[in-house]
This record gives sequence, structure tokens and C-alpha cells, in this order.
Amino acid sequence: MDKDSKKPSPTDDDPKKAGINHKTSDTTDDAASTPDTTPEDNAKEEADNAEKKALRALRNLTSDDDNPEGEGEHIKITLSSILGGDILGGRWFKRQFWYIVMLVAMTIVYVSNRYSCQQEMIQSKLLTDTLLDCRYKALTRSSELKERTRRSYIEKSLTDTTLQTSNTPSFNLPVDEDE
Repeated sequence: MDKDSKKPSPTDDDPKKAGINHKTSDTTDDAASTPDTTPEDNAKEEADNAEKKALRALRNLTSDDDNPEGEGEHIKITLSSILGGDILGGRWFKRQFWYIVMLVAMTIVYVSNRYSCQQEMIQSKLLTDTLLDCRYKALTRSSELKERTRRSYIEKSLTDTTLQTSNTPSFNLPVDEDE
């Protein structure tokens, strides 16, 4: 590598780290004041200045502070400023307003979905219990019916009548279909 193609250090794109005063102009062209500069060097220097300016603007837009470079001091957030509503006028709140609205909407949807799910689970449990109860009742009635239609139960209930159980086995009579 030659001396002229020096890689910029991390402090070159941040004026605070490099110790540069903010009052200096970005358009000051030190390279243009020397007689050995070429138009290519001037274009390169202008591109570097434009890149530094773009990086500074990007940092201002993406900074986490409510007050980026050059906008005064940081405002303290106190309980009285929150309760008084002063925080609603802050830059952070204005930037995050739609995000907060989305979070509130998603919370409402989540709570309502959970409520409806719980209601369906309660209804399902109630119907399952009712079905089980009906099955037990049907099983009980079926066993009672089988018990009452048994031969021994019927014979006991007909004790005072002249009907008796036959001692001879039953037989089939042949039937001619021609007749």
C-alpha cells in the first residue's frame, strides 16, 4: 500500500471521537489549498465529506436519545412528567406512537382470544360431562331392561298365574309355500 491510499480510521467518521470542533465547516477543503491536488483528489475529498455528513445524519436519525447532536440537553424523565403528560410530547413517544398502538391492539386481540378460548374450553368440559352422564344413564337403563326381561325374573313375576314354562323343546313345523 502507498501512503496516499490510507484506510480511514473509525475516528475519522465521528467528529466527537476525532476531537474535531462541531463549529468547523464540512466543506472546508484542505486538500484544495495545496498546489499539488488534482481534480480526482478533490472529488475523492468531496465524496469523503459527503459520506461523513451522511453518517452523521444517520446517527442523528437512529440515536436512542430524545435529543441528538445539537438539540440541547437531555430531559430528565420523572414521575411528575409522566403523570403530567409531558412525556407524550417527547420525540421518543412521537417516534414510537404507532408501535405502541400496535402493541396495545395486539394485547387486546390476545386477551380477547384467550377469553374466547377459555369459554370454549368451559363449554367443551360441560358437554363432555353431560355426555358421560347420559352414557351412564343409558348403561343403567340397559342393564335394568336386561334384568327384567330374563326368563327367571318373568317366571317369578308370574307365580300366581297358571302359565308355566314348557318342559318339551320347541320344534319347527315345515311349511309348504305352495299352499
